[in-house]
Amino acid sequence: MNDKIKELAEQAGFNLPNNLVEGVNGPGVVTEKDKLAEFAELIVRECANYITEYYPHSRYEAFYMKKHFGVEE
Repeated sequence: MNDKIKELAEQAGFNLPNNLVEGVNGPGVVTEKDKLAEFAELIVRECANYITEYYPHSRYEAFYMKKHFGVEE
């Protein structure tokens, strides 16, 4: 999980134990932490897509927003 997303989740009151790390809990185990990370990534992507759709001259802003939150292209 990206550090910025983790920081915001903690500010929102989520308890994210460090022992829930990918691969440690067994193969194919999806934790709440994984679900939260996916949810946050979907929100960032949706916001970036909105920017590029309604403000076509703001592609750089959308790119840097995704980069800031660690969301891959």
